[in-house]
Amino acid sequence: MKIACKPWEIASIAALMCIFIVIATLNLGAPEIPSSCWQPHNHGTGIDEVVLDFGAVQPLGDVYIFLRDANRTEFDLYGSASTSTSTAPGGDGWKKLYSYDNLENVHFCNWDRVKLNTNARFLKFRFTNESTGKIGEIVVLSRANERIAIENIEGENGSRLIDEQNRVQLPITQEDGAYFDEMYFVRTAWEYLNFKEPYEWTHPPLGKLIIALGILIFGMNPFGWRFLGVLAAAAMIPIMFSLGRLMFKSSGAGIFAASLLTFDFMHFSLARLATGEIYIALFSLLSFFFAFLYLYRGSPYALFLSIVTCGLCFTVKWTAFFGFIAILALMLVCKRRDWELVLAGLLVSAALYLASYIPSMLAGGGHGLVDVIELQFRMFGYHAGIGATHPFSSPWWSWQLMLKPLWLYSNTLDGTVSTVVLMGNPAIWWGSIPALGFIAVRRLIRKFDYTALFIVLPFLLLWLPYALITRILFIYHFVADVPFMILAITYCMMMLQQNRRLSLLAMLSFVILAVALFALFYPVISGYPIATGYKDSLRWLSGWIF
Repeated sequence: MKIACKPWEIASIAALMCIFIVIATLNLGAPEIPSSCWQPHNHGTGIDEVVLDFGAVQPLGDVYIFLRDANRTEFDLYGSASTSTSTAPGGDGWKKLYSYDNLENVHFCNWDRVKLNTNARFLKFRFTNESTGKIGEIVVLSRANERIAIENIEGENGSRLIDEQNRVQLPITQEDGAYFDEMYFVRTAWEYLNFKEPYEWTHPPLGKLIIALGILIFGMNPFGWRFLGVLAAAAMIPIMFSLGRLMFKSSGAGIFAASLLTFDFMHFSLARLATGEIYIALFSLLSFFFAFLYLYRGSPYALFLSIVTCGLCFTVKWTAFFGFIAILALMLVCKRRDWELVLAGLLVSAALYLASYIPSMLAGGGHGLVDVIELQFRMFGYHAGIGATHPFSSPWWSWQLMLKPLWLYSNTLDGTVSTVVLMGNPAIWWGSIPALGFIAVRRLIRKFDYTALFIVLPFLLLWLPYALITRILFIYHFVADVPFMILAITYCMMMLQQNRRLSLLAMLSFVILAVALFALFYPVISGYPIATGYKDSLRWLSGWIF
């Protein structure tokens, strides 16, 4: 079977890619965020104060603060309903409302919220000597969640705190700033662009460098640091089509597999999150596509490309090593011995890995090759000895069952909620369990079918090694297995080919089910504001907290 596609196949895959890009770009991220900043001037020498005057007593609800950098921001917040700002803090007319300190949490380009429930004309921010963080903007909402206009502001350069209100669209959601681990990756990407010492060093640089490229092209904003992830996820669709088409010698199988990937929840949500996982998914899938061309299609240099793309995956996160082991295992079982291609691929991968550290070498006064080598031991020690906990971590055996999704973001609004949860499409993830079991027993063990081998062996070797890892794990570590779950379902559908009408009906019905579930869960995997009751109705299992 030739790899070249027919026009209708190209049109079908292009349509799927366009659909995905459109729905993934919808409410992806703001193209502009506050850029002018205010920073305390009296650090270590005195107290900075900023007073907001609303012109009249207002029913205050929430105060949103855009934290532009990762430095410490600490202040006491006072309110007053008097007609004068001259009263000393804590004295007559002033009431202490809140003490804020972000020392224990990493914040970078994200919004934090202070909940108030009081009436006041004035708000006074009294920054401590320890506060050095840059604040991009302050937005004050009423108890009806409406923006309160600020009539006057007192304090040195205080106007910078309210000079970009037009860049803040209500309600504030995940569109408007970094969330979850984006704060680490985006901060480091920005540091690369500004030749500063990178903050996040526990993973190799490639994922953060790709995010930096997005920022360079589209600007320092949520759209800029996320959009390349959407393109990476969209690029996986034609790869999935090609793999399914070649594996099952059927265009319908390829389109079926590509359609399921398009509407998988995790594929969608990770595409919209500026971390390394979507690039791991892309490079991993590409690596196994080349491995299939080598093992089953006889392409001589595809093995070299497979090892190189696996190396790119490793340059995002070390968990790509499991994929490399899977490729070697497939070679051994299939009795292929082109080890010179493996060696050549490893040499190129090593060169690319070291090259990814060039920005780090140039940052912070420069580092040498010895520093990079020493860093690898620090990285290993960090992951081997990490003792951190997280309320939404989950054990490896629970991922395919989706017993505990990862809750990434939530912001309660006026009668609605914006929330983002990382989980799989139940039709795909749960449906793949019997599919994998069936082909493992009936097609691999009993008949030793090589197609079944290419599905089951990588699936297991990408998943089971996590049983040996003692640090906290999350459901996103399962992302590289998603294509093999889809291929297992596709395999079972193709076994119905003796009855072509039944096969087409089964595939169409399954795609419709996956699309329907995607539409049903779209608000909670995208952050789109919805009624709290609707969100709660989607919590099908007790561990589904979002």
